Amino acid sequence: MIFGRKPKVEVVPVEGAPAISQDAVRRYADAAEAAGSERLLAIEHATERLSRYLREHRNVLQSAGPLILAGTADAAELVLEQEGGFTMSSTDAEGLASMDRVSISEVVELWGAADLYDRIEAALRAAAGLAPRPTGAIVAGLGVAGDDRASV
Repeated sequence: MIFGRKPKVEVVPVEGAPAISQDAVRRYADAAEAAGSERLLAIEHATERLSRYLREHRNVLQSAGPLILAGTADAAELVLEQEGGFTMSSTDAEGLASMDRVSISEVVELWGAADLYDRIEAALRAAAGLAPRPTGAIVAGLGVAGDDRASV
């Protein structure tokens, strides 16, 4: 099955690239290993937090769900089901699409935690009949510099 929309990072060898020393190769490899470890830790942490959120808001999600987080009612790509699990559109080798159950870890890795929470917030606000919260309000709430053209 092919899930999600996140492209795989491919490294293209560069012809004529300068040779690097063995020491540099070792440092690059160490940094690459550290990045891989950090990625796994980030996914683990985000998975734990999203799992906790889903548990804490189980009753609301049961009454509001299923929530379409990506796509449309006719062509959903990512759905938060009433029981707190996720289904996602996938395509098999023959190009046939289906909705498959996926783990929270897979969803976090493919969609990113901040994007997921943004989509959950938007879906719940829509289910409650509330207007979407503008991105400027979110940025202002964080106390970080945002686009000076954004209004809150």
